[in-house]
Amino acid sequence: METRSDKNAKSPREKKQKVGKMHKSYDAYLVELIEVTQEKWNQHRDIARKSFGYNSETEYELKKAEAKYFYLFREARHRNLRNSPK
Repeated sequence: METRSDKNAKSPREKKQKVGKMHKSYDAYLVELIEVTQEKWNQHRDIARKSFGYNSETEYELKKAEAKYFYLFREARHRNLRNSPK
């Protein structure tokens, strides 16, 4: 007699296909997020360079943007992602 869990169980191949699709969509999202975060980091860096005096808030925003970018970059390297040219 089949149990309820046996009827709803998916084959290992179906699970791998679903996981593969999820990974690909997340990978694409991660690459896009890295590009946006890099732009924000560059903007904050330009603002800090062009400012006349020291501003702790500007410095904080710059460090925060840099930390976000490198965190996402390390995650991409961990996942062996490559950004192909468009």
